[in-house]
Parts: sequence; C-alpha cells; structure tokens
Amino acid sequence: MFLGRQYSVLPFVNELTCHRSKSMLVAKMKEVLKGAAMNKSMEEQKSELESEVDEKGEPFRKFFVMPERRLRAQQDILRMTGRDIQTKKPPRNLYELTSVRRPRREEMETDQDWPSVWPVAASFRASVVPIPVRMGTRKYPEKKPPFKTVGNLELVKIPNFLHLTPEAIERHCNAIKKFCTKWPSELDDSVELSETNYPVMVSMSDYVHQGTSLRDPRSRIITIKIKLSALNLNDSAKEKMMRLVGDRYCRETDVLTLITDRCYTRKQNLDYAIYLLTALYHESCKVESWESMAERADALEVRFEGSESEKIAVKVAQSLVSPEGDDLEMSSPSLDKPDESIGAKVKRFGVSWEKYRNEKETPETVNEYEAAVRDLLAIPSLEERKATQ
Repeated sequence: MFLGRQYSVLPFVNELTCHRSKSMLVAKMKEVLKGAAMNKSMEEQKSELESEVDEKGEPFRKFFVMPERRLRAQQDILRMTGRDIQTKKPPRNLYELTSVRRPRREEMETDQDWPSVWPVAASFRASVVPIPVRMGTRKYPEKKPPFKTVGNLELVKIPNFLHLTPEAIERHCNAIKKFCTKWPSELDDSVELSETNYPVMVSMSDYVHQGTSLRDPRSRIITIKIKLSALNLNDSAKEKMMRLVGDRYCRETDVLTLITDRCYTRKQNLDYAIYLLTALYHESCKVESWESMAERADALEVRFEGSESEKIAVKVAQSLVSPEGDDLEMSSPSLDKPDESIGAKVKRFGVSWEKYRNEKETPETVNEYEAAVRDLLAIPSLEERKATQ
C-alpha cells in the first residue's frame, strides 16, 4: 500500500544527484519532490511502477522495511473472526511410518563381528552400541536412575575403549606378528645375560582415568637406569661420574638413575635423557691438566692402597711369620692353609677396611671388619678357642 503526503521541499532538493541519475526511479523521485506527480492517483502511480522498467530491463521491486507476513496478533484476530483459512495437512501414510528403519542397536546380533562395527577409536554413538549403558547424576538418585544411553552427552565426553576388545587386540597382534622377531628365552632365564646385552633400562608409565582427555601429564616422565660397571670406566672417570650425578647413583646396587620430566612429550624427555647420559660419559672420560695436582685428601673415597694403614698391615703380617716361612701361631685356622700368603691376607683386610670406612656403619660391616682383623693378626675367635680346648 502506498500513502501520499505533501512535504515542504527544501531548495536544495532540486540538486539531488544519484549514481543512477538517468534511471526512471530518480526521475519519479524528482517529480514527487517538485510536486509534479501529486495530481496522479494511487492506482496510476502503482501501475506505472509495476509496468516501467529501467535501461537494463529490470522491473521495479518493492522494498519492505518489515517482512510481508502476518503478526501473531493479526493471526489471532483472523482466527477469532473466522477469516483465517487453514490448510489441513494430509494424514501420513502408514507405509511411510513403517518404512522408517529401527535403530541399528536393535537389529544387532549377539555373535556379530564387533571389531568391524567399531574398528578404531571414536566418540560414543548410542545408535551403534547395543548395551544399555547409563551415565550421569540425578538430584534424587533413589527415585530416578541415571540418564539413558540415547542422547546422553556424558557418554560422548569421556573416551571409550570399545575398539580395544580382546578379539580386536588379537587381530592387531596377528597382523604385525610377521614383522616381529621372537624374544630370546635365554634373556628371561639369565639376568646377567640380559644386563650384558641390554644395559640401559628405560621405564615409562601410562595412566587411564576418567576425564575429558586421554593425555596425562605424568605419562611424559622417563626413567633411565644403567649400571656404572657397564660403562667400562676407569677409577678416575668413575669418581668424576659419581661427583657429577650426586645422589642419583646408588653405591649398593651400582645403578645410575636419570629421571627427565621437563619436556612436554615423552619422546622429547627420552631424547633428553639419552643426551644427559652421553654428556655425563664424555665429561667423565675427559682428562684435564689440573687433575695431576690432585692429592689423596681430594679423593671421593678413602683408598687402602698406598695408605699408612696398608704399610702397617704389611708389617704386622710379616712380623707374625718367621724368616723360614713357618707360622708363629699355628692355632689360627686361617694360617693353617699352606697356599695362603701375606699379600692375600692384606688384600682381604683392605677390602673390609675400605668398606668399613666408606660405607654406612652396620652390624654386618663391623663383623666383617672384625673377622678381617682377626685373620690378619692370627687371633682366633672365642668359638674357635673353645673348640680347640
């Protein structure tokens, strides 16, 4: 509907310009503003606009500020007055209702090939899983059970392991079995053989938990263990290695443990751990010029070899033996052995002496040191004296 009103036209309206200044719409607007088209009726103006076209042959199109549709109040008025014509939808065909397929979970058989249904990791789909799974919480769980499987977003959020059934794992193993070699049984029977061939042991952990992600920050931690004896280091290099690693080395088991967790991924931490082990090995084997100036007091451990205790032990052992080589005290069972020499006694005493001085004092180390001193001085124990009497 077009409504005509008279407006006071300002002087500058005559200077109206437009990009399409030669179009008929602009000309009509100028006529309306000048008052030339006021004598035409509404029907004439409407027919002219509908019949006229521009230079490109495009007709005049209406411009609606609001969509041309009925408002809710207008529809209510038409319905109450009986002027609203409603078109009734035809009833649905019974064949169309019965032709809709049921959910797939209702048509599955109990002996179906499940790895073919769920071959890879995917989000939970209620239309495929034939299990009545419920998940979620209710305000009153004693009155209402958890939410059903269909439309349950809680089941979609969490990861699932429906693709890792025993049958699927067996198929994967059989597929990659031809690319693998059989594990030698000798390594399982002999621990020493396995440590000789595989001295480096790498440990990592995988975590399974309920959450929005499969990744756990603790799974990136890498632990590497190796015995220092497997590195074939000399005494100087071993001492430097022990100084560099600090408390990461266990003297009792001779095992060096390196734990890396500063990188974001497991692969990065593994590479960093191998780099640390390589750097420690080369730094330990490196010989500096100032190392020749080291003294016995600078050593990490007290050594029996070259010490005053070694000289005293040798003198004491020699004083207990006659110049002809006969024992002065044959009552000691340790000196009754003809193939035992003074050097063997002193060496055995030195091992116990170093262990007693460098390690933590325990009843075992004290008893071992006592036995070594008795053996060196040829002093029988109380049990041996009672047995000889």
